[in-house]
Amino acid sequence: MMAIDEILCAPARSEDSATDAALNKFAMSLLSGSCINLSIARHFQIPTTNTFVVVAAGFCQQPDAALTDRATTIPEARLDDIRRCLAAECGFPIPALLGPGYGTILIPASSDLGRRIGDLPALLSAAARKATTTVAIESATASISEAAETAHELLDLAIRLRKEPQLYRLGELAVEYQVTRPGPGRDHLMSLLKPLEEHAELLQTLEVLVRQGFDRKRSARRLCIHPNTVDYRMRRILALTGLPGTHASHWRLFTALTAWTFVRAEHAHHDGPYIR
Repeated sequence: MMAIDEILCAPARSEDSATDAALNKFAMSLLSGSCINLSIARHFQIPTTNTFVVVAAGFCQQPDAALTDRATTIPEARLDDIRRCLAAECGFPIPALLGPGYGTILIPASSDLGRRIGDLPALLSAAARKATTTVAIESATASISEAAETAHELLDLAIRLRKEPQLYRLGELAVEYQVTRPGPGRDHLMSLLKPLEEHAELLQTLEVLVRQGFDRKRSARRLCIHPNTVDYRMRRILALTGLPGTHASHWRLFTALTAWTFVRAEHAHHDGPYIR
């Protein structure tokens, strides 16, 4: 995934280069920890609020696709469409640093779009003509830099875990974020699934069970098998991992699968193309 510094240095892509350069300057000033640039804010009628919704947006379904695969990124013309869409929704230009695969968008919390931030993924997806994953963190002006860094870390996490393209907040990814941090805890969780690595059907069944909240009937429909087969495979999973047949084991399996999926995606990125 592109680092924040790389995104900040991305060249202006708007048809109106002077306007785009001014908005980029405004955004970069906030992301560097500086105060609001009043002259730019007043010129574009951007509210001089003390709170922004910091949004990390991913237009790709693969980590680092913006650096490796042009076929998965969006063309420059659609970046202009995104800017126009944001301006139309708010009534003034929105400071946004947009690249072919990722973007950082700073939306005044007091604006109409800031108050209905849940609508943002649909708006971005329509303008980009590509499913978009977003992470939104509300931040005081002085903390925008830290919020943007955290938002992009969470965006990378959501993409690597193959989460549905939608808007996420910190609370919705906090468990996954902690589980995937390097350390002995993550190593232990991953070791639980090591006995399953030679049983592809068990790993697939576990992935579906986790996504379906361990509902055997929904999982069976998803896998196109009988619910009794799901029960049989679950018993095998518990036997191989050494976990008891209790609801507490569901939580252990969820966290173990989260850590395993994230690390596998990391290794796939370093060793070759990441395939969703």
